[in-house]
Amino acid sequence: MYKEVEFLKKKDIVNYVEFIKRVFDYDANIEIIEKLIRKNKVLIIKNDNKIIASAMLEERFEYIKNQKYYYIGYLGVLKEYRRKGYATKLFDKIDEMVKENNICYLELTSGNHRRDAHYFYKSKDFKIKDTTVFIKFY
Repeated sequence: MYKEVEFLKKKDIVNYVEFIKRVFDYDANIEIIEKLIRKNKVLIIKNDNKIIASAMLEERFEYIKNQKYYYIGYLGVLKEYRRKGYATKLFDKIDEMVKENNICYLELTSGNHRRDAHYFYKSKDFKIKDTTVFIKFY
């Protein structure tokens, strides 16, 4: 049975922290999550008050091309709920929001080891951007 996509509310923060820990194995805390949801839109799907799927949308602006876009972060579905249409349901809502907010494109990053996710993104018409990411740690 499909649950509805909704926006994360303050009352769901503890539940969202647990979701982030389970799906991404990150040590998230409530303070960080509160900051994230003040600046970003977080879509969730719940089953019996437990978050089972989520996507965070950060609105960004590409100044040279003069375009608004969404960067999608923390897109995930609990393992036991995968391949049941929940990620597609999130993307249906994202597509709706793109049209409502004059967004030009969507962007996300994904680790090389997430092959199943890559097939899913391609099925949603995402293309691989020709880029090389450099990072310097201190």
